[in-house]
Order: sequence, then C-alpha cells, then structure tokens
Amino acid sequence: MLFACKDKQPEKKRVTKEMLLEMNKKMVGAETKVIEKYIEDKGLQMKKSETGYYYQINQPSQGDTIHMNDNVVLAYTTSLMDGTICYSSATSGLMNFTVGKAQVETGLEQFVQHIGQGAIAKLILPPYLAHGIAGDGNKIPKLSIIIMDIEVVEVQRAAVDASK
Repeated sequence: MLFACKDKQPEKKRVTKEMLLEMNKKMVGAETKVIEKYIEDKGLQMKKSETGYYYQINQPSQGDTIHMNDNVVLAYTTSLMDGTICYSSATSGLMNFTVGKAQVETGLEQFVQHIGQGAIAKLILPPYLAHGIAGDGNKIPKLSIIIMDIEVVEVQRAAVDASK
C-alpha cells in the first residue's frame, strides 16, 4: 500500500536556467509597465537607460563628468512609488561614496557616471538596479521600485597614478 501512494505522487518539475530567465524577463516586463505608468501619471519627462533605470536631469552639470574611483557627495531623497520617504540627506546627512566600489545602488552608480558636480536629477530604479529581491532589510521592502532625487554637491577626483 505504501508503495502505491508513492507511485501516484506528481512528478516534480526541474527548474532550468531557461525557466529562470523567462520568469526574470516577465518580472522585468511587469516592473517596466508599472514604472512607465507612474511616469505618465506624474507627467514626468524621463529617459530610459540601456540597463533599465529611468532618469530626468532637472539641472545640468557645472563640471566634468564623474569617473570610476571619484568620490561623490550627494544630497538625496530616496522614496517608494507611493511617496513614502525611506532615506534623505535632510535627516541622515549627505551620501558619500566612491564610484566603482559597490557602496550604493547599482543604478545610481551607473547614472552618476553620466553627470557631474551641480547636476540635479530624478531617478527611478527597478529592483534589479536597486535593492533586489530582499530589499535593504530596513526601510525598503523586497522587490521595491525606488525613486531618487539627487543633487551632486561635490566630486573629488580620484588620484591619478603617475607611474602608469
């Protein structure tokens, strides 16, 4: 009798790489629709990067473009799509990071390399360029699309190695 029950159990499907890629593609497609509806509803004039973040430059840079290993200081507000403010330089102080050291959201690090000191911009980062599946374990829930309003306050150029 016990063997008969075992034979009637449904066969477990093996998850393949192709299945995971297809699920990821569908998830990114759904996130894109949500972001584009938000942009339309808010009347924003945003562009989409090749990697999938959206941006709007409200004030152009007054300096050279930021490069890998430059230290960047930002005034910022990070919020969820419903308007909930998660983090802000007004309460937490300015954000300070070195480009290329994976200290901030991937989408933010990608974007700052296209602007310079003095730039003011709005970013919308899908989860895969922000805090991913898990969120940040604090104020940003899992799979959250985040909105960042940033101002590049200061750029400290990376030291150039003269021996190269």
